Amino acid sequence: MSEENKVPNYWTRYSKTDHSKLRHNFPGSENIEQNYSQSMQDMFALSMVNGKRNGVYVEIGADLPRIVNNTYLLESEFDWLGVSFELDGNKVSYFNTIRENKCQCQDATRFDYDVLFLERNYPPQIDYLSVDIDPADQTLRALQRLPWDRYRFSVITFETDIWHDGADVQDEQINFLEGLGYELVVRNVANEGNPYEDWWIDPKVVDPEIVKKFKQVGRRAKESPECIFRS
Repeated sequence: MSEENKVPNYWTRYSKTDHSKLRHNFPGSENIEQNYSQSMQDMFALSMVNGKRNGVYVEIGADLPRIVNNTYLLESEFDWLGVSFELDGNKVSYFNTIRENKCQCQDATRFDYDVLFLERNYPPQIDYLSVDIDPADQTLRALQRLPWDRYRFSVITFETDIWHDGADVQDEQINFLEGLGYELVVRNVANEGNPYEDWWIDPKVVDPEIVKKFKQVGRRAKESPECIFRS
């Protein structure tokens, strides 16, 4: 398994030349050379928390440590701490040769998150939750497994794979998170025209003026990252 130090040109979703087009120029955005996640989930998380430094994330479904990873930018340039989970042991081993914040080889649908969060003294308001494992019904099980009675998340990105697996998982996810008081900001984020993910915030802590900048595009189907982030 190999990976380049930087995202290859054919994969780049955001580069420094796009900064003037961002809907929200959060503190520190002017220094970002490129993003790493597939549809700019990393840029969304940083936008919603206004470029927060020293934040905390939980990444369920890590895959690679840099390319197509939702948390590498947060760790490497904004000094976030956090934990990632991945079921593939080979991927975990490789991930942990690259990243300071280590990945755990665990079944995310069975893991006891409450114990780990307590051991690490995570705050009751965790800044970012990324939930992306396959298939989509397992992603939903992992979401429901989290200790919601003790922790909240300021930003959540959830992979529905609606283009492939149908609407049931998406509907259950919406009912579940809305029931907990979360707000859906962007629905049906698309990759190559295929809608596959929903993006959420906790309205109790995220600035509504920032959210408003994204809401104007957030209810249309098949939103591309370019449309979401460019004003």
